Amino acid sequence: MTSVFVAYASGNQFHGDMIVAACKSASTSDRSITPWSTLDTSGSPVARSVESWIEGADAFIADISLVNHNVTYELGFAIGLQKPTRLIRSTHMDFQPVKAIGLLDTLGHDGYDYDHVLVRTLSKRDETTRWAELAKNKDQPVFILQLPTPTESTLRTTSAVKKIARIKFRNFNSSEISRLNASEAYEQVASSFGIIAFWMEGDSEQAARNNQRAAFIYGIARGRNIPALLIAHQKSSLPLDLQDQADRWWKLADLDEIIGAFRLRVADVANEFVSIKQDHENLLERLSCGDPVAENEATSLADHFLETDGYQRTLLGEANVLVGRKGSGKTAVFLQVRDRTRSNKANIVIDLIPDGYQLIKMKEFILDKLSFGTRKEVIAAFWEYVLWLEITYKLLEKDETRALRDMRLLQGYNKLKALFEARVDTGTGDFSERLKRLAQNVVDRFRSSAIVDVELHQLDSSKVLEAIYGQDVRELRETVLEYLRLKGFVLFLFDNLDRFWTPGGFTDDDALIVVGLTESMQEIARKFRRKSLEFRWAIFIRSDVYEFLIRGMADYGKLAVQSIEWSDRSLMKALFEQRLQASVSATGESWSSLWDRASVATVNGRPVLDFLIDGCLMRPRYLIRLFETARRRALTFGRNKMEEEDYVVALRELGWQVLEDLDREIADLVPNGSDLLFEILQHRDGLTAAKFRYIAAKQMKTPDNVEKLLDVMLWNGSVGVLDNGAPKYIFDSGYKRQYLAALVKANEGVQLTLHPTLVAALGSAV
Repeated sequence: MTSVFVAYASGNQFHGDMIVAACKSASTSDRSITPWSTLDTSGSPVARSVESWIEGADAFIADISLVNHNVTYELGFAIGLQKPTRLIRSTHMDFQPVKAIGLLDTLGHDGYDYDHVLVRTLSKRDETTRWAELAKNKDQPVFILQLPTPTESTLRTTSAVKKIARIKFRNFNSSEISRLNASEAYEQVASSFGIIAFWMEGDSEQAARNNQRAAFIYGIARGRNIPALLIAHQKSSLPLDLQDQADRWWKLADLDEIIGAFRLRVADVANEFVSIKQDHENLLERLSCGDPVAENEATSLADHFLETDGYQRTLLGEANVLVGRKGSGKTAVFLQVRDRTRSNKANIVIDLIPDGYQLIKMKEFILDKLSFGTRKEVIAAFWEYVLWLEITYKLLEKDETRALRDMRLLQGYNKLKALFEARVDTGTGDFSERLKRLAQNVVDRFRSSAIVDVELHQLDSSKVLEAIYGQDVRELRETVLEYLRLKGFVLFLFDNLDRFWTPGGFTDDDALIVVGLTESMQEIARKFRRKSLEFRWAIFIRSDVYEFLIRGMADYGKLAVQSIEWSDRSLMKALFEQRLQASVSATGESWSSLWDRASVATVNGRPVLDFLIDGCLMRPRYLIRLFETARRRALTFGRNKMEEEDYVVALRELGWQVLEDLDREIADLVPNGSDLLFEILQHRDGLTAAKFRYIAAKQMKTPDNVEKLLDVMLWNGSVGVLDNGAPKYIFDSGYKRQYLAALVKANEGVQLTLHPTLVAALGSAV
């Protein structure tokens, strides 16, 4: 007899009773359909009982009418076990909460309204979406689902994976990419030797999103017998299926032990793994455009990296400030410049990528109590303190073994180590933890000294350096410079500066933090030049933040600012082709032959490559995601070639992500700007500059903010201007915002247009 297990969350008594009755009516003598509520859990943990029921069933059905973490976990577990699965939902219930999460709504499902339709649906043949077998990622074997906002526990865990487990990892961070669909989640888990997820407390929309993702990927990992951690605080209350399975911590040191044990489990699985080539593997299973997040493909990036002018100038030390929109490839340039430079072992590369808001406490305690002019002095001193310590830390880390066998280095190394340890204990964590500790040290020293006149918001300048440094760093600095005479040049790279500011948006204080960093870099470079030493540096920052907040706050005439925005469609096509060919390089197949076998030629009458580039807003991240979503969909339906429908559906899904991403970018820069993009999208027909201002003014408090909103939306590419009947977006205009602004200013009735990818999210034809 065939056994079918049905998982559901009862929204009300009628809903639950209808499912139970329908299961009974749809059961036959050779096919039994059993809802979870009729099974007995007494005497054993719920999770173990549910897992055994699913394992013992021949097929699995999940009702996704409601957002429910137990059902989502069970669905993931069934998929991991490769059980035939089907999704159903009541059309009487609001599906918007499920859609807002962006996970299960991307899977096909059967709708039902009344019991007779449900009986017919449950009686269908047991079939399943095809979940492909995927190659394991041996270079970055662990996948981490990060919380939306970093916490001490996530920073400690990530640091432990780097420093204790010594494992390279990939991660999903919703501050980078807002949506994670089911096929992406499956692919990340199935290609891993271990996964880590964090449980988020509370009932906010962010918590619901995170915990749905955590439940799903944890379930898949359990079903596939992949080592998995679901990290939760000892006090956290989890759903019944997960309550006893979570890995609990009470104090931060507990996380080190959890990761230490996890490392051994991952190593055991990796050592026992045997790769078996699939005879049935088709081209789409091997073809890949890569990961939209550069950190997740750090070890393979060199295979398909396109060397642009921005990359070359950064590599040669000719560019200091690299600006680009999110998803434009800043981190890819960062990683390649880092790897190419440190291939020469004599060079010292300090590559810093903060993971969270480590400077919040310092901002709250010091910056909020000081006048605007005084803040800059404090910030510059703080950064110089941090940067010299980081150079020292890198030298000590890099030469720990070498100094013991190189007598030229030993004396200087020991002196450097003594000076460093006398000034600071940064622990064994990564940069994010070190920065947090250094900032806390500074705050503590400010608290213990009478430096600030709170009433006057003035600073006793003679004591600033004492509070920042604790001890004079001049001797440490001179020792570093002397030690470097035996080394190559120093390269300082600083990425993810947008992760410094608080989730509430980017303020003048945040801009000062960036300005202070650049000025400290310049000061260090001057000190290097005086000693005839070479110091190269580059920081990477969002172009909208630079454009609207930073440009006028420092003397940037002395800096080499390099834009890495994309405006050349031919270069974007070259990037795309290079990535795809690199994924199947062993075949030696020509591009035209490869593309002909992989995809239809056109979508809605346009060549596919033009469709993809039009849809990505000239951001490589969106280009990769758009193609990969279409490819995964084709594989899901068992096709060997991508069809038009795959691309159309993929564009619609990308549209929701772009909407959320751009809305967040707007909220970072424009007070009360959140959600206005969604409202303007609803009123897009006949949109003029005057109509735009009218809609925005209902939420905005000042005309200046309305104008800033329009400027920001023109800059990020969500809004364009019709010029002689043709839409002009920022990337069509050489990123000259002033040109688009002039078109708007010259004619109050000028027609504005929303980017087609945003419109596609609503299901409209594109």
